[in-house]
Parts: sequence; structure tokens; C-alpha cells
Amino acid sequence: MKREPKVGVIAVALSVVGLAVACSRAPADPVRSLLDELVAAGEARDADRFGARLSAGFHGPDSMDRAAAVATLRRYFAAYDSIAVEVYGVEIDREDGAARVRCVVELSGQARKLAGLEGLLPPAAAYRFELEVADEGGVWTVRDASWQETGPAE
Repeated sequence: MKREPKVGVIAVALSVVGLAVACSRAPADPVRSLLDELVAAGEARDADRFGARLSAGFHGPDSMDRAAAVATLRRYFAAYDSIAVEVYGVEIDREDGAARVRCVVELSGQARKLAGLEGLLPPAAAYRFELEVADEGGVWTVRDASWQETGPAE
């Protein structure tokens, strides 16, 4: 007579296999995870989600603080129906819970169909960014950012 395995034995076996797979994966790079989250927030046009990854003491160009950065993003995001973000040429210099990140960010989007807005907003742009990022209480955030417009990759 054939015996069926007990459900408990199957559950334990699956748990062991799942644990082995989880332990075999390398931990996610927190700096790259931060960049991925910023891209996802940008593509979702979610200024608050993006702002949550800016340090409370964030500094940007022209004395831009976190509140001004989020307000600026909110205005830009509202002007587009969709936004695509591509990040490449990422260089990361790490040092004790912080890093300097250099990268190129290409943005493309579909402007909202409002009178005159389509001609004023560019359908694509590229910027070279320099970011100072750091672990703040277990969450990686952007402390400082600067950027300049550049041409897209050939």
C-alpha cells in the first residue's frame, strides 16, 4: 500500500528549501536600491514617495531644501501624463555608511494635453547628477544633489 507524505513534512521541506534560496542571495546593495526607489517614484509621478528618500536636511542647487524639491517635483509631475526614467553610467564611491554617486539620468515623458503646455515642456532631457547619499537610521537617503543638463547617450 502506497503512503501519502504528511502535509507537515512537505511544509517543513518547502520551508527549508525557501530558507536556503533566501540565504544564498546576496543582500541588496542599499545605494542601488535607493536609486531604484527614486526611479520608481519618478515614473509613478509620486513626489511624496520621492521626497521620503530625501534627507530631512537635504540640500540642492540654489539653496533648495527638501520641501522646495518636493514642491518642484509635484509641479513637474503634474504637467506630465507619463514619465520614463533611465539611469546609466553609475559610479559609486563608498565610505562608512555614505556614498557619492555620479550618474546620467534620461527623462522622457508625455506632457498633459493642456492648451500650450505641450509646446513648453520637453519630451526628453538628460542630466548628469552628483549625489551624496547616506544611511540615516537604517534608511538610505539623498543628503545633497547637484545636476547639470547634458546630452543623451549616443
